Amino acid sequence: MEKLIIDTDFETDCDDAGALAILHGLADRGLVEPLGIVASVNSCWPAAGVRALNLAFGRPELPVGCNFDCPDTFAYRLHRENHIPQLYHWKLVQRRPEASPGRFRPEEAVALYRRLLETAPDHSVTICAIGLLSSLAALLESGASELIRRKVKLLVTMAEAMPPESSGGFNWEMNRRAAGRVLNHWPGEIAVSPMGRKILTGAFPCADNERGDFLRTAYSKMGGGDPKFLRPSWDHIAVLFAAGALGELAGVSRAGTLRYDSVAGLARWREEAGGNVRFLEQRASDDRFARFIQEWMAASCR
Repeated sequence: MEKLIIDTDFETDCDDAGALAILHGLADRGLVEPLGIVASVNSCWPAAGVRALNLAFGRPELPVGCNFDCPDTFAYRLHRENHIPQLYHWKLVQRRPEASPGRFRPEEAVALYRRLLETAPDHSVTICAIGLLSSLAALLESGASELIRRKVKLLVTMAEAMPPESSGGFNWEMNRRAAGRVLNHWPGEIAVSPMGRKILTGAFPCADNERGDFLRTAYSKMGGGDPKFLRPSWDHIAVLFAAGALGELAGVSRAGTLRYDSVAGLARWREEAGGNVRFLEQRASDDRFARFIQEWMAASCR
């Protein structure tokens, strides 16, 4: 059973909500042990939204961390301002007001990472970052390299990066400094999950219950009220891979080394024996992948 920590932005894209629903579905079936969820945006609302979703999915004990200390970049703040009508965490918290910032206090992100890693067996934890790398960079900068080396067996980072050279898309671009810190200095194995743009899924088939209503709220809010809104499945795929649940649908590349240029915003990967970075590779059609993810979303809401 995989021990997972999820690191999510949980703000401007609803695929984070779908991915966390699948995390709960995997845990319900005894396939993963979720240790905690870190909200990487410098705001109390994403963490509150994560807490609300955890309550709806029956895991009030699951720790939630918040990035209190690392300011969001100008690029991210501008992106957020341009997507205010699509932010869904407020709506989720309205459904579970006990998760609101005035009533729920998440742990500080780095402190939560340290606490969870220190109590875990050696080489047992997979961290799946489906958002910005801000909190993971702060963890490294706190002097936790040896702790990470001992406790973390794999870091999965969702980024639309394709070898040999690419930008890495939103999750790396929105905080280049943090991406460079993590990608260039991570003391362990990294898997980059770039897939999902053409694999479209939605919340409309989910059950007519609180869990399903939470997902429909997130997807409908982002889709401008469209009840059958479809969105790329980037984050779902990363979580399913981190859980070891993709089977033959995906594989991984050979090992290589990756260097991220924080100024240019470019990642350069070179195949190399002994390297610590691999890329997920899609081995099934987009339609088959979408059906698989849609089935997991529906099953997770029952």
